[in-house]
Amino acid sequence: MALAPGPLWEREELRAVAGETLRPGGFELTDRAADYIGLVPGRRVLDIGAGLGATVTRLRSRYGAMAWGVEPSAAQLERADGPQGLIRARGDRLPFRAGTFDALFCECVLSLFEDRPGGLAEFYRVLKPGGFLVLSDLCATGPSLGGGASCADRAAPLDRTVRLVRNGGFAIELLEDHSAHLRDLAARLAWTAEGVSCGCGRGLSYFLMIAQKQGA
Repeated sequence: MALAPGPLWEREELRAVAGETLRPGGFELTDRAADYIGLVPGRRVLDIGAGLGATVTRLRSRYGAMAWGVEPSAAQLERADGPQGLIRARGDRLPFRAGTFDALFCECVLSLFEDRPGGLAEFYRVLKPGGFLVLSDLCATGPSLGGGASCADRAAPLDRTVRLVRNGGFAIELLEDHSAHLRDLAARLAWTAEGVSCGCGRGLSYFLMIAQKQGA
């Protein structure tokens, strides 16, 4: 069975396998990060590349956070099942004032940015001093895989992302490998979609990073 045209994250095949989160590990890494940073009711949180609004809904319902999400795809926003707080906007052009948020989640999205330093600069701008940046994403275990439209195509080596985050004014507090979630999702997608690959088996890993904004 051939996948329908369009990005993988907009396809029903991925939604059927990965659920509303559309990413490896589902909510496990979201909850791991929220617990680590001590997320409590009333904290202001932004989700970058919110997709169907799954993380926004999770952070509101489980943690009582005042959560919003930005998503550039009109198609994804139309598919979202009514979660509040979703705004159509790009992650590197955020429509919020400086110092608005206590935490920012960017789950399996940074690898898609054309300008990653510019995106991280926007993250830094909208976070309060001491605010937390939560990143989970694919990374290449060898040289960068180059161009393309998918996370797998655009994954960069982890050490490059680490440098970008540190150069962006953040101190990394936690860095964990969660590649087992990536392998599991790739296997389930291939099985469910009759051998179709998401491109996740080509020298890739999956990480969770938590960093804290330094300076004012």
